[in-house]
Amino acid sequence: MDSERLKFFTPFQSLSDKQLDYIAVNAQIVKVAAGKTVLDLNSSSPDKYLLLEGSLKLLSFDDSVSIIKAHTERAKNPVAQLRPSRFKVSTDSASKILVLKDDFLDTAIEQAEAASSYSINETILDEEHEEDRILYELILELQQGNFILPSLPSIATRIRETIEDEDSSANDIANVVLTDPAIAAKIIKAANSALYQRRKKAEDCRTAVVSLGTKVTTQLVIVFTLKELFNSPNELLKKRMKKLWEHSIEIAALSFVLARITPGFDTEHALLAGLIHDIGNVAILNKATEHPLIMDSEEHLDKVIDKMHAQVGASILRRWDFSKDFICVTEETENWLRDTNDKTDLVDIINMAHLHSYIGSPKQRNVPIIDQIPAFKKMALGQLTPKLSLMVLDKAHEKIEQTRALLRL
Repeated sequence: MDSERLKFFTPFQSLSDKQLDYIAVNAQIVKVAAGKTVLDLNSSSPDKYLLLEGSLKLLSFDDSVSIIKAHTERAKNPVAQLRPSRFKVSTDSASKILVLKDDFLDTAIEQAEAASSYSINETILDEEHEEDRILYELILELQQGNFILPSLPSIATRIRETIEDEDSSANDIANVVLTDPAIAAKIIKAANSALYQRRKKAEDCRTAVVSLGTKVTTQLVIVFTLKELFNSPNELLKKRMKKLWEHSIEIAALSFVLARITPGFDTEHALLAGLIHDIGNVAILNKATEHPLIMDSEEHLDKVIDKMHAQVGASILRRWDFSKDFICVTEETENWLRDTNDKTDLVDIINMAHLHSYIGSPKQRNVPIIDQIPAFKKMALGQLTPKLSLMVLDKAHEKIEQTRALLRL
């Protein structure tokens, strides 16, 4: 879709070129044969339809007929946009139609504005080096909305939609979980695992949901479905994905323990943040298969990941409609000197989890001393000490094993 063509239509005339570029890439365009119904009379569908090519027939409730042809004044606005629809809309000839799903326009504007904030630091790129040229192209793809990002697995999306419905019950949530028997089995096992230590054994999915609570169930469904994203048909990348997943598990477990000793923190929230903090790396690793130069060099691949993971990760979580604190985690992870002067937040938890994970490893030499970073001083209302940090690490080993066992279900 040519973004210039979009300027013909009234809904797009006040948008910026960046927003139009995003819509042109992501909008849904369908080809419809002549004589097919596009919209029924009295339909309450939230979708809007713009005619790109061909002609449409509008049949009103009193049987009057009108024709709309592409490129005419009447085609500038969405067809039959009042709801319930006052017309039955069908194709008078073979047509191309741009479909604006429910809140697509608002989402597109938000995503385009986010993309426009991405910057390319020209000083770090050397056009004579092919890996820098590829990096430039990849960042440009991200800016223009052409960088393919993974979707949140459908069951996780359905669970979130169900829990957001105020009338939903544990039965409703359990019924959604049961549409995926593998996930349902994992939820039951999770409810009975050492990590949650529930007194009464859950024998079925509904009991497990009630035992865990709807919020924890939702977070665990996302956790269980995330694992499938950390995979690749390429053997080299499969090893990188596995290493990335194991790192994410460790950070998640440490975050879980740190959140427990920090007043006011949701432990499962921290657990999930630990698992998704490097989600941008997943998309970059998959993208690397298109560029042999990156694929064949660990150094080049690491450079691309280092320069792009924060931007890509933030883009993925915006697409998944995650909250701002999760997005901030992908952008600020390992920013050791970050100091918001506010109370401890999710980024502080994740960064402290990283520093704890480096204790006793070669990476410890390349990071600040743990009690010299701002996050350390805010943790546990200032009660976290180097000695307590080592105790946290010792306690975390058990939780790491319990978390790994949970994620291997």
